[in-house]
Amino acid sequence: MKKDIIESKAKKVLLQIGLSESEISIFVVLLESGPASVQDISRASGINRVTIYSALAHLEKKGLVAETKKGARRLFVAERPEELKTIVEERGEEIQKINLDLESLVLPVLKAIDVNQENKPEIRFYEGLEGIYKVYENMLESRDIIGCGSYDSVMKVSSWKMEEEYFHRIKHKKVFYRAILEDTPINRKFAAIAKGIAHFKFLEEGVKLSADIHAYGDEVALMSYEKVTATVIRDATIAKSIRTLLEFMWERV
Repeated sequence: MKKDIIESKAKKVLLQIGLSESEISIFVVLLESGPASVQDISRASGINRVTIYSALAHLEKKGLVAETKKGARRLFVAERPEELKTIVEERGEEIQKINLDLESLVLPVLKAIDVNQENKPEIRFYEGLEGIYKVYENMLESRDIIGCGSYDSVMKVSSWKMEEEYFHRIKHKKVFYRAILEDTPINRKFAAIAKGIAHFKFLEEGVKLSADIHAYGDEVALMSYEKVTATVIRDATIAKSIRTLLEFMWERV
């Protein structure tokens, strides 16, 4: 990795929004290399493994890094540089100045070195309710979401309050949201709550779904509420195929 790849002005902005020197270096390494192990990161950055594990934990918490696997290998992958905007928005104070610097100084550099900008297929894993919520929040950047699932499964781990708040986020972001649901009392209730915000259709009574799936932008998300995990596949061709299947279902239910 080129040590001067992040200019001092860009690095200053990243430090201002709460990233440490080691977190910046690791994030850049992952953008350059794609999925990498701790050993790979250490070799590329010169940072010791103990510091890397700590920094990765902080980066995951900030939503900048996700975990993935290749066989038995545990790998880490950088989220899109645009995720930095979320951190800025949460800062509140000095948001305008920092956001302008982020847009003009930081994002162009990070996007230029992000191997994922080359449209390579990528799989990411998220664990826990917080991870699932992050995936759902990321969906709202696409403006057009279509999915299939059941709130009966969602409510095993989530709450009415959280799901109603998500409908407000859909409305605020002006997202065109559609979902094909199991025909159950809970799903019918959610459809009534979200009337005018989201659009729902129902499968034949008795048809059950074991997981949720959503297509949005160039990504597909699969949610397992039994295991409380989410898997995201980023690939334009796969996303288009899944969207076509969901659109086919939508027209026929």
